[in-house]
Amino acid sequence: MSARVLTFALLLSLGASAEPTVWTLLKPSARARFSVEAPLDAIHGASSGLSGTLTFAEEAWASGVGRIRIDLTGFTTGLSLRDEDLRDQFFQVEKFPDATLLLTGIERVTAASLTLGTDVQADAVGTLSLHGQTKPIRVPITVRLTESNGARELQVRGSLEVPMADYGIPRPARLFLKLGTVAQVTFEASFRAGAASSVSKGVAAVVPVAGAAASAQSAPFPPLSLSVVVARRSKSTARAPAWDFALTSPEGRGERLFREPTVGSELNANSCASCHSMRDERTGLFDALGHVKSNATLWDSGRRPTYWRGFAENLEQGIDICVRKFMLKPGGAAKEQLGDLAAYLRRLSTDVQPPEDYSGLVLGRQTAIDRPTGGNAERGAVLTERYCNYCHAEGALRPPLTVGLYEADYLVKRVRWISGHDAKQMPPMSMKRLRDSELRDIVTYLVGDDGNRIFHRRPKPVAAPRTEVPQPVAPASAG
Repeated sequence: MSARVLTFALLLSLGASAEPTVWTLLKPSARARFSVEAPLDAIHGASSGLSGTLTFAEEAWASGVGRIRIDLTGFTTGLSLRDEDLRDQFFQVEKFPDATLLLTGIERVTAASLTLGTDVQADAVGTLSLHGQTKPIRVPITVRLTESNGARELQVRGSLEVPMADYGIPRPARLFLKLGTVAQVTFEASFRAGAASSVSKGVAAVVPVAGAAASAQSAPFPPLSLSVVVARRSKSTARAPAWDFALTSPEGRGERLFREPTVGSELNANSCASCHSMRDERTGLFDALGHVKSNATLWDSGRRPTYWRGFAENLEQGIDICVRKFMLKPGGAAKEQLGDLAAYLRRLSTDVQPPEDYSGLVLGRQTAIDRPTGGNAERGAVLTERYCNYCHAEGALRPPLTVGLYEADYLVKRVRWISGHDAKQMPPMSMKRLRDSELRDIVTYLVGDDGNRIFHRRPKPVAAPRTEVPQPVAPASAG
């Protein structure tokens, strides 16, 4: 074989290896998960109906193009009425049933070609079409090429900001001014290589969305998350507290840590003082401003034999459970911080006390209250100020609670931590602290009536009333 023939064959092989390949989104039912922070806490949900493809060659992936479609009619949050609001009045799915991410190129790549098991960074550029508006976007992404059962797969993750106003999405002011105007979207996705594309980039820059072929894939689709962060650490303008103990002592450092949210993670907004007072509550639950903390006082609590129903054998372990569970720090607090906090609590504990009684919490989590909107709204307004507004107020941990924004069952589940609740930092409130009748009044007030609902839901079709008059049954004739 001549050198010219060998050279021609080599060029053919190189050209074949660089032929663009169609990569199809892996999905059993194309589900995407998301979370949106709200005045109470994060709302979690999922979306089904994602589909799409990418087209690129591993050796020249910066020339990649693609299209991803998100079916907005499939968003669910676990609460049917809230789902209805999301679809009908936020996304307006009857007019805009889907969103489309169009990828037109890859820029600022850290490696020109993809190799197995290696992360590569780049910017994906293109457009996002949402709510009838199309805007250019630039998305920083990280990709990794893998192989599974002989098939090449591409793992993609990244994030982008979506300014809601840019897409003309209607945002009821009483709700969405609390959430902010920009959604931070993070995503992960998996694509599997198929046949080489027979369409050159010069002929068609975008590959059509895959249909039945894509839905036949069986690999799971990783999460897509949407979050709008509103939890914040309070920036009070009040005078600094008068400390009882010197900063140089363990109890003095613990006294200050008791009011310090940095004991938790960077996302944490709670301090120990957010949920617990240090007063003798035998004289009453109300503080000087008329508020009630969500959980029992820690006054005289430092000399109990066990904590957390025996899960913590000493005070330091009990504090650490709080940090892990309610202050968003799975790894727990630093040993020195736990020691200082424990020293502070022990300094204010003169007597040995029995373990905390959790029967009110346990019973409250077992069943929801009956007739949750059968209370007195006027009393509920007063009780909301007492039991809720320490945390839910202007400049506090969470925005003020808004009448007409919530559903009754949702509120009861969160307050009592009944199965299916989505509370994160909000702790449960015991029946001994907030009675069912009081919770019923609060729920009645916050749910509101049809006149002050923030979302106005479409009426459900009802069967036409019966018009014919039933005919009497003729008596049986005597034989």
